Amino acid sequence: IVWESKDEIGELVAQYNKMIFELEASASKLAKSERESAWREMAKQIAHEIKNPLTPMKLSIQYLQRAIDEGHPNSALLAKSVTKTLSEQIENLSEIATAFSSFAKMPTPVSERVDLRELLVSIVTLFRQEQDTVFNLDIPSGELWVLADKNQLISVFNNLIKNALQSIPESREGEINIQVEELNGWFTITIRD
Repeated sequence: IVWESKDEIGELVAQYNKMIFELEASASKLAKSERESAWREMAKQIAHEIKNPLTPMKLSIQYLQRAIDEGHPNSALLAKSVTKTLSEQIENLSEIATAFSSFAKMPTPVSERVDLRELLVSIVTLFRQEQDTVFNLDIPSGELWVLADKNQLISVFNNLIKNALQSIPESREGEINIQVEELNGWFTITIRD
C-alpha cells in the first residue's frame, strides 16, 4: 500500500507492508523447503526400489559361485537358472530407471501371460540363500497363469520378501511363509514373516 504521509496511518501502512514482505520471504523459504523435502523423499524411494532387485541378484551370484567352488554337478543348469533370474532383475532395474526418467508418470503396465508359480519359485529360490531364514512355499501344482506386468510383479514380491527379511530380529531364525490360493480364477498371495 502506498501512503505518502508520515502520520499514524502511514506508520500502520509501513508495518503492514513490512509484514507482507516478510510473509512473501517466509512463503518462498517454505516452498523451497517443501521442494527439497519432496526430492529427498523421492530419492529415498528410488534408492529403495533399486536395492530390492540388487539383493536377489547378489544372492544369486553368491549361490552360483559357491556351487562352482564346491564342484556342484549341476553347475551348468544352475548357471542357466541364475542367468534367467539375473536377466529378469536387470530388466526390472531398467524399468525403474525408465520410470524415474519419466518422473511424473508411472510407466504403463505391459500385460502379458505370467506363470505365477514359476515367478514365485524363481524369486524364493534366490532369497532362500539368506542365512537363518526358512522359506515355506505353499503353491497349488501346475501352471498358474495371470495377465499382469511381469516386472511390476517382480518388484512387488522382491519388496515384500525383502521387507519381511528386514523385519526379523537378528537374534532369532527367521521364517517366511508364502501361500498362493486360487478361487474362481482369482489368486490370493499371502506372505507372512
